[in-house]
Amino acid sequence: MTEWIKDTRAESNEEILLDVVARLDRHRAGRIACEIHLSLLRPYHRRPHHLRIARKTLDPLVRKFDAGIYDLHNGNMVVIAKGATLAEIDDCVSQVRTLFSEDPLFTGAHGSDGRGAPDELSFCTWYDLAKDFDALLRRVRTLDDARKVAAEADAQAARGGFVRSVGPDIGPTHLEQIEKAIEHADLGNILRRQDVCAIIPGLRPEKIYHELYFSMYYLAQTLLPGHNITADDFLFRHLTRVLDRRMLALMTRREMLPMLKGAALNLNVRSVMAPDFMEFDKSTNVQDRGSLAIELPAIDVLNDPGDYFFARDFLKERGYKIILDGLHPLNLPLVDRDWLGFDFIKLIWVPSLFDDSKGQRAAALKAAVARVGRERIVLCRLDDDLGLKAGESLGITLYQGRLIDGMLPVGRGNAASRAE
Repeated sequence: MTEWIKDTRAESNEEILLDVVARLDRHRAGRIACEIHLSLLRPYHRRPHHLRIARKTLDPLVRKFDAGIYDLHNGNMVVIAKGATLAEIDDCVSQVRTLFSEDPLFTGAHGSDGRGAPDELSFCTWYDLAKDFDALLRRVRTLDDARKVAAEADAQAARGGFVRSVGPDIGPTHLEQIEKAIEHADLGNILRRQDVCAIIPGLRPEKIYHELYFSMYYLAQTLLPGHNITADDFLFRHLTRVLDRRMLALMTRREMLPMLKGAALNLNVRSVMAPDFMEFDKSTNVQDRGSLAIELPAIDVLNDPGDYFFARDFLKERGYKIILDGLHPLNLPLVDRDWLGFDFIKLIWVPSLFDDSKGQRAAALKAAVARVGRERIVLCRLDDDLGLKAGESLGITLYQGRLIDGMLPVGRGNAASRAE
């Protein structure tokens, strides 16, 4: 069918597909088409790399049957092959299905969120062109119409100024500029606090402690407007060490000392072993700071466990609590709290956790929560009530995030936490 493809650089894939199908009107015999409904998968299974791998899995059909593969605007794919049996095409389609075998579309872990997926049979729609040509043509026209509507909606949003850009990434030159600005800026106005609360169904949230941190959003808007300061992990982690020094200096001010009671500071492991922290420890005392907790990034523990254990022992000796911060939920079963010696662990809320809490990984996650201690795990960055449902399903009781801020009485929530 490749002989029918003309110069289509200005056309959409739907337009190309419509042209190809129209030309097949007189060549229906021996051709089978299949629409693979990848759009039915959860969003976290439809990222660009997932779609690229799915398409690559179908490549044998191109080589063996001169098949055409068309990527559509909604994420679906259409395959049209000549001289192949349905079983031969389904061999490749089944491999695509296997790639996403843990998606709720196939596991049935749809839950009660009102977003239940269709059954597995809906993953593909088959067309034998000898008898289903008209149905395929109607379907492709529908897809093309939907693309036009979506394109027009995007254009209207752009004309109305509703498209928000995260801005260009920072580079080494920007980093130097930000560092100099941070060293001389009064960062008190971008200091934020956010409560960590225990939530039991039917009861009001109960505050356990609060985290003190600098708002990255307002830092960027103040020092480098329009730039994305978190895009480059290496540069951003360097920047956080600069901010750690300023945080420690800021919190030794007399007017700031009351904020340390029942608080947690987010610091890098290297920052804990630096002179700035020694000065902070010397300038404050247990009476000032109470049982202050230090949140250490999980990535620091993995990168240099030796430094972590050294910092852990020092902090414990000085009376600090330790929180392992920023762990992906699927890493929880790998964590041994007794060996690592932390007091709390913070899991990052990701939408896939809702499905994992009810699917094939649920048993392992529940066992991990029980092993670490349900009262020692915080599900953080929570902005979706599905997170509460997932946490409740797994036995988690501690939460932090914008959703929790909105549940607190007026005056207790952190209004400024809307942009981290």
